[in-house]
Amino acid sequence: MSKTLELSDFAQELKDTLPETYRLLKEAHLKVHPNVRRITLHGSRGPAGGCRNDSDIDLSLVTDIDNTKLPEEALGRLLKSVLLATLESVRCPVELDAVAIYDRNGCGLSCFDINSYDDLRCEKEAKGCMGIYKIQKGFDGFVPPIVKVSGMYPFMTIWNR
Repeated sequence: MSKTLELSDFAQELKDTLPETYRLLKEAHLKVHPNVRRITLHGSRGPAGGCRNDSDIDLSLVTDIDNTKLPEEALGRLLKSVLLATLESVRCPVELDAVAIYDRNGCGLSCFDINSYDDLRCEKEAKGCMGIYKIQKGFDGFVPPIVKVSGMYPFMTIWNR
């Protein structure tokens, strides 16, 4: 596997608006695979709010992986290594619930460039249009194309390469 990158800086917005989540992520010493280009925070420890003490931290590891250049089996192995690079190295008192995201439809994943679903202008948007790979909470592989883009909002970009 290629060299992982340990994250030392997160978005100022995370520090300013969600100081407890920021503290947890700083102390976790997150590492990411070289194909991760962005990390977004979702759920109750993110902009949705309302977390409990036992709430996990929902992260999307948005990759630059071109699925058109890899057979499905090789794509799966690469996406699994993306997740394992983070999950096996993290030191966090709160569980991380992470997914690896890849561009399934050649849209550039522009849905991660905006903060509100109302601002999305993507001609390729459809249920399951973004590729998702997960190895936790009952999943071990590609998530079926059931996720709607609208369901990932609100989120916050907490790190960019």
